[in-house]
Amino acid sequence: MYKDFFGLKESPFTISPDPRYLFMSERHRDALAHLLYGIGEGGGFVLLTGEVGTGKTTVCRCLLEQLPKNVRLAYILNPKLNSVELMATMCDELGIHYDPGESSLKTFTDLLSNYLLKAHEQGLNTVLMIDEAQNLSVDVLEQIRLLTNLETNQKKLLQIILIGQPELQELLAKKELRQLAQRITARYHLRPLSIRETKAYLEHRLRIAGVNHPIFTNKAIQQIHKSSQGVPRIINVISDRALLGAFSENQAKVTDKTILKAADEVLGKKAKTHIEKEPNQGFKWAWLGYAAIVPLAIWAWFAFQSYQGKQEAEKARLVAEQAEEKRKLQLEMTQQQKAMEARLNQLTPEKMAKEFWNSQSWDRNGSLASQNLLALWGVEYTPYQSGDACVFVKSYTLECDKGTADWGFLEKLNRPVSLRFQSGTTGTFWGVLTALSPHEATLQFGTNQVVVARDKLNPIWTGEYQLFWKKPSGMAESIKLWSRGSSFNWLKSSIEKIEGSAPATTQYNRQIKNWVEDFQKDNGLISDGVVGKHTVIMINNLTVDNIPTLNLVEGGR
Repeated sequence: MYKDFFGLKESPFTISPDPRYLFMSERHRDALAHLLYGIGEGGGFVLLTGEVGTGKTTVCRCLLEQLPKNVRLAYILNPKLNSVELMATMCDELGIHYDPGESSLKTFTDLLSNYLLKAHEQGLNTVLMIDEAQNLSVDVLEQIRLLTNLETNQKKLLQIILIGQPELQELLAKKELRQLAQRITARYHLRPLSIRETKAYLEHRLRIAGVNHPIFTNKAIQQIHKSSQGVPRIINVISDRALLGAFSENQAKVTDKTILKAADEVLGKKAKTHIEKEPNQGFKWAWLGYAAIVPLAIWAWFAFQSYQGKQEAEKARLVAEQAEEKRKLQLEMTQQQKAMEARLNQLTPEKMAKEFWNSQSWDRNGSLASQNLLALWGVEYTPYQSGDACVFVKSYTLECDKGTADWGFLEKLNRPVSLRFQSGTTGTFWGVLTALSPHEATLQFGTNQVVVARDKLNPIWTGEYQLFWKKPSGMAESIKLWSRGSSFNWLKSSIEKIEGSAPATTQYNRQIKNWVEDFQKDNGLISDGVVGKHTVIMINNLTVDNIPTLNLVEGGR
């Protein structure tokens, strides 16, 4: 109903598990890392808990997509089973044949034991994952514990993952389950989203639905977080109802007042009652009201004039206070930034690396940097779902460029880039370079942005970079002498934009080649007349407006 009004292609806040809308916050990534760690360790129990709607299923879906090839999974969604039904369901999930009507617990245990031994001999790991595990009975949990007794001299043959609501922790605290609790090798409690993550979550879903501009005001986002307590499912329900409310009132922005109304409606916090007056009673008092309305109206007019004057004065005072608050906030932020820069410039490379990331998880393989980098292109990339970034971007007609460079060459490329860093004690990690001045670099590490002197980065930057660029239509590896077609047409059109005119030719002739060689020479490239990726990037710097570029600053601050 409200999609056309807000320019949306589809409803962004449905609660159906559409993988396109997958949002992995820092907490979700940590939860996934714990599960993957638990599986990698082999044997014992891994425990993931969280309140209803916090995204446990989201983490499960990501885990299923990242399971190693040597893992065989039995995934149980309905845990309200007795011990025999549980064993039969495991056999069904793992493809173990058993006689119809089989009801012997020993038979199922023998079948599973034989399967696990054969899987182990083939180098396979078997994992049992149970969702909604808070609904398991004590007897069934004890049977599950007994399954972990299946082992060789070196390792357990079965890894078990229990996923459930916080009640699961209370269940496992029972005295009769203490042996199971002692076998838990990894625990993680998934907490609701922070207000920063709530804002990112809303922007993410709106962007997937086709809108890149903000629809919710900052106060509205704060109210969404307060009303939902950061629970994604409740965020969806409130936001969907708020969009409908804003549409019905013809508001282009969703305000905090609209959020309050939406929250009251969907959460039932305020039950409004309407008392209807009897018709005869209303008629009885009508003439009395009419007689009083004229003098009241006169009094109200004079009162309003006085009130309006006071309101104008109060409004002016508030504007002045807000301006002063804004000035103080900007001054404070500037002072904090300078203090951070001074602190970074005094640290050793190892300590500086830790300062970059604060308490966030380190980006060891560059996937988070790719996510931040592609966000600048308006592309939503989810590392745990989308696979390798360089393969993923091809569907957006983008290409990946990797290599080694120095600061000077990065300035010429004029693109935000992922940089690979390494220090002795912290190992390898990645960050995104978003701005560059002759003496300083602005970098984004996860959600943390820092400004640091370039010479302080030199000891830990390996020189490696990765960036994304727009490839001309029809271009193979390069555009060479005597080329024709759409890629040459792009080159000719670009020359015309830069020079104001271009040679009248339908193929890449020597006149065009001379221009390309001069352009390459002026931009510090090999002057061979072959239009490769770096030549394309630098030509696009002069001819294309809607591409992300590096914020180059003349001189330092």
